[in-house]
Amino acid sequence: MSKRNTLEQVEASILRWQSRLRRAANALAKLEKQRKRLAAKASLPKVTKPSLAETIMQATIAPPKPVGEIDTSIPAFLQRKKPDPVAEQIVAEQKDLKRRKAQGRIATMKAKKSGETRKMPLTGKAALAAIRGDAGAESR
Repeated sequence: MSKRNTLEQVEASILRWQSRLRRAANALAKLEKQRKRLAAKASLPKVTKPSLAETIMQATIAPPKPVGEIDTSIPAFLQRKKPDPVAEQIVAEQKDLKRRKAQGRIATMKAKKSGETRKMPLTGKAALAAIRGDAGAESR
């Protein structure tokens, strides 16, 4: 009597053959790529590097090319020019601003050191005298 295949046996057989098919297709693709690489390599002309002895012989036989006079002058676009008067004015303004900021920082540091920043503000008659500029009425 012949064996009857069950559904499970057929499905297992299909899975086994499908995996074999995938492996065979992948192997075939790899071989085709390898064939293309080898064909491209075979069609290129072979270039051999000269040996060290040949390179030395060529260097000693051929005289070196004469070197012309070397231009050591500075290119025009790199040469320094006298500054523009407007540029000088801007630089002077920047220096003045820097000096005034430094003076402000110094005054603040001196005020902190002497305790001026912690004093209470003037009130009443002393405040009015300070506003008017009276030197004698600075009492608190």
